[in-house]
Amino acid sequence: MERFIDPCCERCTHTTKTPCKDFVECCVEGPLCHEDEACAAKRKALIDKVAINNKFVIC
Repeated sequence: MERFIDPCCERCTHTTKTPCKDFVECCVEGPLCHEDEACAAKRKALIDKVAINNKFVIC
């Protein structure tokens, strides 16, 4: 998983055909479609990566 739009695993229901209705919440607090500590860790790692990137600006 390199981007928030990438599924975290094969159990993730977010796809281009079936987008997650709670996408933003899932990115921050997810995964919401299933419980998996490894997937939650992937999301947290991505959040941490973005948070320390000084070229990424949140307006």
